Amino acid sequence: MKVERLPGPFGVKLVGVDLRESIDAQLFKQMFEALMAHRFVVLPGQALDHDAYLAFGRRWGQPVLLISAKNRTDSHPEIIKQSNAAATPSALRNTANHWHCDSSYEKRVANVTMLYGVQAPDRDGETLFADLVAAYESLPAPLRSQLDDYRVWHATSAATPLADETIVKPQDVPEEYRGSVTLLPPVQHPLVQRHPCNGRKALYGLGGSAYGIEGMPPGQGSELLLTLRRHATQAKFCSHYKLLPGDVLIWDNLSVMHRATPISYSDAPGERRENYRISVKGLPDELAV
Repeated sequence: MKVERLPGPFGVKLVGVDLRESIDAQLFKQMFEALMAHRFVVLPGQALDHDAYLAFGRRWGQPVLLISAKNRTDSHPEIIKQSNAAATPSALRNTANHWHCDSSYEKRVANVTMLYGVQAPDRDGETLFADLVAAYESLPAPLRSQLDDYRVWHATSAATPLADETIVKPQDVPEEYRGSVTLLPPVQHPLVQRHPCNGRKALYGLGGSAYGIEGMPPGQGSELLLTLRRHATQAKFCSHYKLLPGDVLIWDNLSVMHRATPISYSDAPGERRENYRISVKGLPDELAV
């Protein structure tokens, strides 16, 4: 396996790995350590069926069942299909065009998410990443100490959007889709989390689901979350990658936020996007970390 740096302050390609072949414990450990060091990794040149992809995903943790059943694949419900099909209702387009951490609205959050690319449009379709470790460490020490004690309220799509973000509220989902979405009660997570693998502190879940801070007036808590989101998504903390056919893109949900960039919805050649997502909770059993 060869590690190649990607443009931007973080992120690498892991070249020379074929996920159809047996990945021994040593190679998997190297991939995991690369993810911990670089926030996100890309394994190009893959050709996976759902069985092989899910088997690989399970090595990273316990797969999440997305709260929207319509997005799950029928044969492998742990795999989520994402596309820009022209038939997609307008209210459900570009729904990931906001900063978030996957499954932050659940009591037990996703540690790792991966995407497998099948089709990519000629233009647009990048994923943006913000380094929440670097953003936290850049804050003044007195402020870091204060934030360490805060707990944040989360609920599905409950965050206040920035001017350029799209956050689809549950009540805005078309009626024919609402029955397939499981709405969970609000949960709390620490604003600052210490990574279970490397011990580094990072801001967590500043967008998407985050709507208030325990013990703080609602408007004040929401404004602080917006301020921290603006801080964490400055260009100096951000990298990006466009998922291409055959790529497996993996990121550490405990170290980064991410967002999709807007894309057109079309079935025309050169404009189609199709990928498959797996998010997992917990840590790899085989690494005993």
